[in-house]
Amino acid sequence: MIKIVVWDNIGNVLLGMRLGKATDTYALTPDDPAAAEGAPTFAEAFADYEIDLHEIHKLEELEPLIEDTDFLVIHKERVPAEILAKGKKLRLVQHLGQDYRGVPMDAAKALGIPVAATPLVNYVAVAEHSWALILNYMKQLPQYRVHMESRAYSKTNWGPIVVQPGIRLAWDQTLGLLGFGEIARPMARYAQAFGMKAIYWDAVRFPELEKEYGIEYVSWDEIFSRSDILSVHLPIKPETTKIIGAREIGLMKPHSFFVNTARGKLLDQPALVEALRNRKIGGAGLDVMFEEPIPVDDPLHDLHEDLSYDVTLTPHSAWQGPWTWVRDSQNIWFNVLRNLRGEPIEYKVSDW
Repeated sequence: MIKIVVWDNIGNVLLGMRLGKATDTYALTPDDPAAAEGAPTFAEAFADYEIDLHEIHKLEELEPLIEDTDFLVIHKERVPAEILAKGKKLRLVQHLGQDYRGVPMDAAKALGIPVAATPLVNYVAVAEHSWALILNYMKQLPQYRVHMESRAYSKTNWGPIVVQPGIRLAWDQTLGLLGFGEIARPMARYAQAFGMKAIYWDAVRFPELEKEYGIEYVSWDEIFSRSDILSVHLPIKPETTKIIGAREIGLMKPHSFFVNTARGKLLDQPALVEALRNRKIGGAGLDVMFEEPIPVDDPLHDLHEDLSYDVTLTPHSAWQGPWTWVRDSQNIWFNVLRNLRGEPIEYKVSDW
C-alpha cells in the first residue's frame, strides 16, 4: 500500500487528473478527440498500484498522517520542520509550483528526502495574459482597431503618433509587481526582455532572486508611487481583502496603468472606478472583479466601452482553460510515478 497525502486548499494538485472523463463545466473538449487519451484520471494513472490517498486542508490533519506517509504533495502550504522530521518513510516531497518557500529544506535534507517543485503552467498562462493587457494599453490596440474599422485613416495621415499619441515604449516604463510569487516572476522575466525597469513589493524579500530577475525591492507605498504599470499578484486572505484602497490608488501616477489578474477582492473596486472616472490614473486591465460574474450594470462596463478610459475587462479567463490544469497535475503525478518505478524525478530542487 502506497500512502499519499495531498495538502492543497486551492485544488489544483488533483484537478487535472479528474477531468479526463468529466461532464461538468470544465470537461475536456479538445479539437482532437484523441488528445483526451493524454489526460488519464488519477485511478487510470495509478492502476498498477494500491494507493491510500488522503486529501487534507489544515496542518492538524497532517501530523497524525506523516509518520507512515510515502509521498507528501503540497501546494502553497507551510510544513513546519518539526512535522516533516516525523516523516521517516517519505520517499518524495512534491510541491506544485516553483515558489516552494513552505517546504523546510533543512528538515528534508536531514532525512535525505528529495524535494521537487514543478512549474505551474496555469500561472505562466496568467502572466502571459497580464502582459497582453499591458501591451494592449501601451500600444493602444483597441483604439487602432476602431481607427482601421472606421477607415478613419483615409481622412488623416497614414501612420502612428498622429493617430494615437498615447503609445508608450516599454523600456521607458517601470513595472511594479505587487507580490513576487509564481506569476510575478515570469512577469519580471518578460520585463527584462523589453529592457524595462522592474520593482516589487512582497511580504517576504527575495535578495537571491533580485539579481536573477533584475528587480528592485521597494516599500509598500513606493510600489504604487513609482510604478508606471502596477500588476497585482497577491493571494486572497482575510487580511488581504481590500488591501488596495483609495489611499494606495491615490499614490499612483496620473498615467499609470493598473492590472489585476489575481483576485478581485484584493481591491476596493469602487475606489478604482472613481479614480478611473476622474482620470486620476491612466487605465486598468482587469481579469478579476470583486463580484463574479460581474453584474451587467457594473460601472466598469461603461469605462470598458468608452475607449478614452483605457479600461479592458476579461472574464477571469487568464488561466486559459482546463488543459493548463491537466499539465500542472501531470507534472506532479508523473513525477510520483517516476519515483515508484525507480526512475529519476524531474524538477528536483534538492541537491541531495
